[in-house]
Amino acid sequence: MTRTAHPLVTDYLATVGREASFLPAERREELLADLREHLDVAVGEERDPETVRAALDRLGSPAAIVAAARAEEPETAGAPAGPRPEGVSKGRTTHTAVLLGVSGLAVLLGSYVGLIVLIAGLVLLWTSDAWERGTKVLSTALVVLAPLALPLSGLLGAAGRIGPTELLVLLVTAVALPVVAAVRLIRAARRTARA
Repeated sequence: MTRTAHPLVTDYLATVGREASFLPAERREELLADLREHLDVAVGEERDPETVRAALDRLGSPAAIVAAARAEEPETAGAPAGPRPEGVSKGRTTHTAVLLGVSGLAVLLGSYVGLIVLIAGLVLLWTSDAWERGTKVLSTALVVLAPLALPLSGLLGAAGRIGPTELLVLLVTAVALPVVAAVRLIRAARRTARA
């Protein structure tokens, strides 16, 4: 019995093994051996389910682990090496980050177009396995605050409580917050891919 024989660890490794079925057998076994070695250190002989879950959460979802392994695989003849796990792809993470990054500017340029861009980006974000829940919540908060800054600036401006400088700061913030969210998403996806 290895030290990583905790049922949660066993289930985690089995899920990674299933989702990595597209990898060559040697590469899949190497990935699982690396994960076992890491979990031997991270979990040890820990039996508390919450502590084990926390260690697994820090490691990342099985889908994210497999996505990172896929990114390292060479592609042959321009075709992918196998099916990507649902909800995780480099193109999708990039599209999600770009949509959310431009959502503030899109809201400034046109309310309907901006709203559509914002909703599309949020749907892609929340249906993807590429990011942890905390990253999704923070990014959502940043991009949703941007459209809320616009009506606030209009109300304050109409009430005479805001000058041109403050209005400019609010407008820049409405564009900058989604860009910050996009940068965070891209960095988080890269970290996951390297993990």
